[in-house]
Amino acid sequence: MVFSKKRRDQNKTTFFYTLVIFLQFLMILILYKQHREENHYDLENADLKKMRHSALNSIPTVQDRILELSKLNDSQQFFKSIQIESFCPAKVRVGGEGDSGKVTCDPRRAKVGCTMMSLGLNDQIEFDEELQEITENRCKIIGADMREQNSATQEKYSKMRGHLFVGSIPDTLKLFRMMIDSGSKEIEILKMDIESSEHDALEPFLKSYFVCQILVEIHGKPARQLEMLRKISRQGFRLFNLEPNPLCSVCCEYSFINEMCMARYQVTPLAAIIPAWIDN
Repeated sequence: MVFSKKRRDQNKTTFFYTLVIFLQFLMILILYKQHREENHYDLENADLKKMRHSALNSIPTVQDRILELSKLNDSQQFFKSIQIESFCPAKVRVGGEGDSGKVTCDPRRAKVGCTMMSLGLNDQIEFDEELQEITENRCKIIGADMREQNSATQEKYSKMRGHLFVGSIPDTLKLFRMMIDSGSKEIEILKMDIESSEHDALEPFLKSYFVCQILVEIHGKPARQLEMLRKISRQGFRLFNLEPNPLCSVCCEYSFINEMCMARYQVTPLAAIIPAWIDN
């Protein structure tokens, strides 16, 4: 009996020390990983400081160029004059390489239980499907189009926590009604491709609801493009990507992030190239 008790005590002691050693090893591994990530970030941060410094010093020249080109009709030159206002270290194209693809900033960082909004579907929901796949369906998605989607699209949408709306935005379908009917309070990522209706629908929505990222195709000649860019900038957003549409000479895809969401998405602010006070 005494021998058996001693053996049990020794086994407990051995188990305890083994557990302690394992936990120490695990802690060292975690600290080492954090150290490597911090060093990697510091190296990147040095480059970002240079990038930010260069962007800040170029503000007057770039703004003068944008303003000058906004008064002309050369859309391609106008698009070339626009510079990004923030640096996203993990830009991800979602929805493929075609017109339905949009550039997001690391959608894996989307909050649990968030809401995505996709406006302009036309039965092409590759963006919506891939976004839900990347975020592991932890967010619901509300989509809309001026026409009712076919049965296959409706079935796919329902399986990915989706809610479809039908109507012409903003005439017969109001974005605030979509929010109320879907029980949504704010939007994590807003994708908008609604054939020029962004000029009437986007700004009022941003004034009423919090949005983290905006992926929008803006339609129109340079003066109208700049007007829309100013409206978005006025609501606290920074441009992190732009792509002129090769199929539409007066269309450009823009990706913005809310300044309030930059930390979570590890975005670095550069220079506010399109501030609200530009007089065009």
